[in-house]
Amino acid sequence: MASTEHVGQPHRSWIEQPDVRWAVTHGVIGGIISGIVFAIAEILGGHWISGDPYIMPFKAYASLPLGKMPPTIATSTAIPVGLITHLILSILFGVIVALIVSSIPALRTAPVVTVIAATVFGFALWIVNFYVLVPLINRPWFKMAPAGQQFFYHTFFFGTVLGLYLMLVLPLVRQPEA
Repeated sequence: MASTEHVGQPHRSWIEQPDVRWAVTHGVIGGIISGIVFAIAEILGGHWISGDPYIMPFKAYASLPLGKMPPTIATSTAIPVGLITHLILSILFGVIVALIVSSIPALRTAPVVTVIAATVFGFALWIVNFYVLVPLINRPWFKMAPAGQQFFYHTFFFGTVLGLYLMLVLPLVRQPEA
């Protein structure tokens, strides 16, 4: 693929479409970054807003594969299992968003469009996680999580952060010349 440098942004080039390797690489990196920001927001927000112990998000993450109520999970189990589970899911969702954004040229026409698309994905992720997957995998304790906080964490601390990362690294689509 031929590319030329964009004036004012020498690190970003105009190309027709990033390849799958690009999407997977940056989906992994973006997923890790946004997953960490999400976890920090959930740890601090859960404590400051709801009075939850700082460890509670890790217990919630660990409850997914363990199938146990979060309060019953030992801290020594919650930290490694919760961290690994959360990062795997963050990477998975980051790769999905990067693949979507890289394969749909309209989502790469302007940085703000990329950020909005990832933010909308974060919102959709919240809906799917809490209203589709939770009942399917029989983890009813997730319904007790404050919906407003979870909406905010998923939409903005995951989706928007992922979009900002992709905005910085995503090659732009060349606009048709008028």
